[in-house]
Amino acid sequence: MSMTSHLSSWLVLPGFVSTLALVAAVATPGCGGDDAIDPTGGGGSTSSGTTSATGGGDGGQGGAGGSGAGGGDIETAADCTAPEGAEGSLTLTEFATGLGVSVFATHAGDDRLFVVSQSGEIYVVQPDGSSSVFLDVDAGDRVLTGGERGLLGLAFHPDYANNGRFFVHYSANPDGRTVIEEYAVSAGDPDVADPAPVQLILEEPQPDTNHNGGSIEFSPFDGFLYIGLGDGGGGGDPFDNGQDKNSRLATILRIDVDGGVPYAIPDGNITDGEAEIFHWGLRNPYRFSFDPCSGDIYIGDVGQNAFEEIDIAPAGTGPLNWGWPVMEGFSCYNSNNCDMNGLALPALEYPHPPGNDGRSVTGGVVYRGSAIPWLRGAYLFADFVSSEIWMTRWNGTDATPADLISDDLYDDGPLSNIVAFAQNRVGEVFIVTADGTLRRIDAE
Repeated sequence: MSMTSHLSSWLVLPGFVSTLALVAAVATPGCGGDDAIDPTGGGGSTSSGTTSATGGGDGGQGGAGGSGAGGGDIETAADCTAPEGAEGSLTLTEFATGLGVSVFATHAGDDRLFVVSQSGEIYVVQPDGSSSVFLDVDAGDRVLTGGERGLLGLAFHPDYANNGRFFVHYSANPDGRTVIEEYAVSAGDPDVADPAPVQLILEEPQPDTNHNGGSIEFSPFDGFLYIGLGDGGGGGDPFDNGQDKNSRLATILRIDVDGGVPYAIPDGNITDGEAEIFHWGLRNPYRFSFDPCSGDIYIGDVGQNAFEEIDIAPAGTGPLNWGWPVMEGFSCYNSNNCDMNGLALPALEYPHPPGNDGRSVTGGVVYRGSAIPWLRGAYLFADFVSSEIWMTRWNGTDATPADLISDDLYDDGPLSNIVAFAQNRVGEVFIVTADGTLRRIDAE
């Protein structure tokens, strides 16, 4: 996908506020994928039938968790109780501005938020909304920006309060290769990181400027670090990466940063390819997240030219093959090889509408706050191009049809370029836009 998938050059695109028909996993997919290479071309049609978001993958599934740093016991300050009360209205509250070309935000187990800028800065945002630079990863000209490259992800170690360790995902000079690197907080100031990297964790060559993935996240279920990598770029090619387990592209990797130097391979990863692979067959998992209460993983996988999809796997389920480029959503993409045997299919898909509007999913987070009790447990996600925002609920097997909530949120007009959702320590949700603004979702 070109810029309409995410990040390239940060051209501000117009917002399209139309209602899409989002389809939950309820049918047998038809083989109607569009083989056109134009990444933003063509509208698609949805398909129907019975599917499972956890339908088996090569290498087996289940029993993968429970042996890592987290040990399987989820400790969180999020509110894990059931939703309660009638649905009400929502609004957006501006929380912080001036945060560079923002691409992501997260917390470190306390009341601060940390916002990632594509150009290399990580900002620390205090509870009052004031901010300062926590770390400039680009010191020494490390970060290559342009296209969908740059500083893309940040993850704090589950025991950050005691060990000060955190990890970044960026595109490195001069060739744009993916780099996962470890840093540490400074000895004297919790709002400033040591500028010197602790160690290189992993690097992977990138053949193109797009489809670099972005998210890195620690699972609350098993304590391991998960890393999202795209399929190597281009539009519908190269076909081999998605189903080639000897490539780390088009995957979510899973490593144990506490088990060795620089890491160990956890039990339960694939055994017939690159040892770091846990999920594969993904086109561009730009944003994925874990439910802090269940440990389930929610993956926003950016589509080609017909469908966007949300993939959900319960905690401990995997490895899984998510089907790209055999499938795009529930439909066959590569019609010359449409064997769905062993593929895990999405929980949700939505089609690109007619007119080449260039839809591009931004994966979100599960609301686990206390301020909006009826919203608790709902997964919120958006589209980068249209600026539409939806919610759905996952019961461990099925997702409810997604409800459009952006019309309710947009009192002052639609946002532009939604690049990520973030949660604070207690599960409240923020929206990150590329203009360097952080907005909190509140009850109206």
